[in-house]
Amino acid sequence: MMDNDIYSVIDNAKITKFQRRLAVTAALGPFTDAFNEFGSSVALIAVGIIFHLPAYLVAIALGAYWAGVAGGGILGGVISDRIGRRYLFLYDTIGMALFAILSAVSANYLEFFITRLGLGIFIGVDYAAAIPLLAEYSPSKQRGKLLSTEKLFFMFGTLATVLIGLGLTIDVGSLLAWRYDFLIAAVPALILFGLRFDMPASLRWAKKNGKKELIPKILKKLKKEGINIDPETITLEKQKGILGNAKEFFNRKNIRAIVYIFWIGAAYSLTVNLASVYASPELVSLGASSTTAVLGSFIIDLIGTVGVVITLLIVDKLGRRKMGTYGFMLGAIPMAILFIAAEMHLMSIPLLIIMFGIFFLINVGFVGTLQYLPAAEVSTTRSRGLAVGWEKLFEFGLALPMLTLYAIIGLKYSLLFDVIMSIVAGIIFYFVSFETKSKTLEQNAKYAVDMGHQSNKAPETEKE
Repeated sequence: MMDNDIYSVIDNAKITKFQRRLAVTAALGPFTDAFNEFGSSVALIAVGIIFHLPAYLVAIALGAYWAGVAGGGILGGVISDRIGRRYLFLYDTIGMALFAILSAVSANYLEFFITRLGLGIFIGVDYAAAIPLLAEYSPSKQRGKLLSTEKLFFMFGTLATVLIGLGLTIDVGSLLAWRYDFLIAAVPALILFGLRFDMPASLRWAKKNGKKELIPKILKKLKKEGINIDPETITLEKQKGILGNAKEFFNRKNIRAIVYIFWIGAAYSLTVNLASVYASPELVSLGASSTTAVLGSFIIDLIGTVGVVITLLIVDKLGRRKMGTYGFMLGAIPMAILFIAAEMHLMSIPLLIIMFGIFFLINVGFVGTLQYLPAAEVSTTRSRGLAVGWEKLFEFGLALPMLTLYAIIGLKYSLLFDVIMSIVAGIIFYFVSFETKSKTLEQNAKYAVDMGHQSNKAPETEKE
C-alpha cells in the first residue's frame, strides 16, 4: 500500500482547528525569530556606541545570530529526523527564552556575540522541527497556505519588535531600547512551551522510523481532532539512522531537489538583508532621528506584510515556481530606482522608505514566504528536517558575509549588487525549481527523484 493511501485522510482533509492550532504554534517560532532578528535593527544603532565598535565588528556581532540559525538548522534537522519533531518542537523553546534574556543583559562585545550565536542555534533547531511537523499534517491543496503562516507570523513579530522598539526608543532612548526588546523576545518562547505540549508527534515520521509505541498515542490524539486513520493500514518501516537519513537526501537522484532548496535559501539571503537590517542605520545616515528611523523600518515591514498576505492567499493557486520567479525579478525595480537616486544625489528619507517598502512587498512577500515550502515539500519524511536545515544553512549562513559586505561597500554599491543579484536569482530559480502545489508530500518526493534520475540518465548511459 502506498503512503499516500495511508495518509489520504490527512492529505484530503479540510483545514480545521487542529491544523490552524498547529500552524499557529509552529509559526510562533518564526515570530520569536523576528523579534530577535529585527531587534537587531534597533540594536544596530546602539551596540557600536556602547561597546565602542567599528561598523564591521557590529555587523559581525549581529551576524552571529544568523550564523547560529544556520548551524542550528542543520543540527536540528539531523536530530529532528532521528528522534522526531515533537521533542525538539517542545523543548527548544527553553533555549530560545534563555539566550534572548542573556543577550539582553550582555555587558561586553564577547558576551553579546556568544549569546546571539547561542540564540540563533536554538531558533534554527526550532525551524527544523516545526516546519516538517506542520507539513506532515497539512492537506495537500492548502499546504502552501498553512506553511505560509510561518512567514506571516514572522512579519507579525517584525512589526511588533519594531513598534515596541519605537516606543522604547522614545521612552528610554536608543542606547537601552534594544535590551528591553530582547528581554521581551523571551516571552513568546516561554508561552510556546505551554502551547506545544498537546501537539501530537508526526504520524509520517513514526511510521517511517518503526515507532510502534507512538502510533496508538498519535492516532488517539488525531481521533479527538476528527482525523480517523485505521491502524491496520499502517505498516511500520525500519529506522535508517542518521547516516541513512542523510544518504536519502544527499544522493545523485535527488540533485534537483538539493539545488532547488539550496538556491531559494541562498538567493533570498543574497537579496533581502540590505533592506531587512540596514534600513534604520541608513535612514539615520540620511539625517533621520533614531525615532524616525525606527518608524521608517516599521512602515517598510508593514508594506512587506501585505506581500506575505497576498502570497498566503494565492500561493496554492498560482504555484511556487511563478511566485518565486516574479518575486526575485520584480524586486530589482525598486532597488534600481534607489541606486539611480544615490548616483544622482537625490536620495531622501521618504524615497528610501517607499522603495524599501515596495521591495519588501515583492521580495519578502513572494520569495520570503515561499522559502518555507520547498524543503518541506520535495524531501522525504526521513530527511525533511535535514532539508529544512539545508535551506537555513544558506539563508542564514550567507547573512553574516552579506552584512559585512554591505558595511564595507556602502549603500550605493550595495543597491547595485541587489539589482544584479535579484535578476540573476530569478533566472536561476526558474530553471532549478519545479511545481509542487496540490501534490502529496510523497508524490513530490518521488517526482524530485524522478527528475534527478532523468538529469543523470545520459551520463550513466555514456558510462555504460
